[in-house]
Amino acid sequence: MCQNCATSTPTSGDGVQRRDVLRRAVLGGAAVGVAAAGLPAAAAGAAAPQAAPSAATVASGRAGVSMRWLGVSGWEIAFDGRVLYFDPYVSRFDYRLPGGPLAVDPTAVDRLLASGRLAGPPELIMISHGHWDHLADVPQLLARPDWAAATIRTISTETHRNLLRAMGTSDARLKNNIVATGGEDLEFGGGAYRVQVIRSLHSQSLGYGFFAPGTRVAPPPAPASINDLVEGGTLAYHVTVRDRLKVLLFGGTNFVERELSGLRPDVVALCMTDYSSLHRYLERLLTVLGGPRYVIPVHHDDMVTGYDDPDLAATVDRTAVTRVRDVVRALGLRTEVIEVEHLRPLLF
Repeated sequence: MCQNCATSTPTSGDGVQRRDVLRRAVLGGAAVGVAAAGLPAAAAGAAAPQAAPSAATVASGRAGVSMRWLGVSGWEIAFDGRVLYFDPYVSRFDYRLPGGPLAVDPTAVDRLLASGRLAGPPELIMISHGHWDHLADVPQLLARPDWAAATIRTISTETHRNLLRAMGTSDARLKNNIVATGGEDLEFGGGAYRVQVIRSLHSQSLGYGFFAPGTRVAPPPAPASINDLVEGGTLAYHVTVRDRLKVLLFGGTNFVERELSGLRPDVVALCMTDYSSLHRYLERLLTVLGGPRYVIPVHHDDMVTGYDDPDLAATVDRTAVTRVRDVVRALGLRTEVIEVEHLRPLLF
């Protein structure tokens, strides 16, 4: 099983509340329980190098890969001294303020790095789509002076690249941007890991639409509001750490079924915003993936409560875990559903 993953019984959904209409998402309040993995701060979140284990040992927690949930759909993945980010949104500013001003907070990154709750610099940042709760912090991460000497590659669509430029990302950093549309199969680190970019879809709810659709074929004026960060196409990512672990990452509560055919990830981080307009979302996803060994529901927190707030755990909709477990049981799968906690590493 996943080392140090708690699987306590979910509570009821009495605390669920409807959030701002901008997000078109059902979020809520209940506690989560994930035991700390006990990684030393000196390791900065990266797992120690290990010999590649067999497939059998992946399920017993010895693949040497740690995953740290950053909230929303964001992740840090660390292995063999390497660090990757996916949708690293850590500012957690209040998007509900009038006008939805962008209020990126560089001190949030500073605090996380200083406390060992975030590792860096990353060598790769994978971007799912252009909305603020996925993209807004990427420019400031790329611009960190103490990471200036590091090569940091990004993967994004053309729209996301144009938004990064509009937000001040330098030409030097954009030289390491990989523009993708889905279907790219890339190797990094001399074969240390592989990233398959997968064409995907944004969540659809209520009236079958979503917040801030649109594309940008050229850099727009500097964004000032969350409304200026348009979706710009949605990508998912399948990351393979040699023959040790396969991880599938989603940034939206939706997918293109045919694009996932044949994939057999060990770990799936699936989004749990409102999917009421989708046909059998969970059933179709778990079935096309062949019943993954582990599933981690994400994108079910309130996106604004700070990491040091004592009420942070209560912003997670724990009924999301219940819903996934119910579907796993109904399908007769052996999938383990993991309740995740902000910034607590999971060891695989």
